[in-house]
Amino acid sequence: MISRFLALTLLAFLVAACGSAPLAEPPVYPDATAASQGESPLADAMVSGLTAEIVGEQQASAIRLFRVPGSIAWEQVKQFYAGRLENSGWRADGRLLVEGDTISYAAWRNGDQLLALAHTEDASTGATYLAVAVLRR
Repeated sequence: MISRFLALTLLAFLVAACGSAPLAEPPVYPDATAASQGESPLADAMVSGLTAEIVGEQQASAIRLFRVPGSIAWEQVKQFYAGRLENSGWRADGRLLVEGDTISYAAWRNGDQLLALAHTEDASTGATYLAVAVLRR
């Protein structure tokens, strides 16, 4: 009986020592499909900016790039993510909001997790590109 108690106590300590909950799975914008770096120079620049300004080189592998057919305005994308995230306990981080003419960025936080989002419309490919990353901060 005592050895079972010790085993359960040890297991509880090990679970607690393993760290935080798993990273959240980000919502995917409707009709978005996986995109590859290299298919749009503008999307590549967007990913580079997201990496340099928010995510960091060591966590760059967390960035997922998506393509959405047609032109989707930044405001639509931002509203989609805000609606999905803020209803699940995430809060917008205004310090990371950059709304540019070509590339825009936004972020939301939930505990120690950060979801970063980038958007650009590329007229040369006829698509909108989104980059999404979830990481610990």
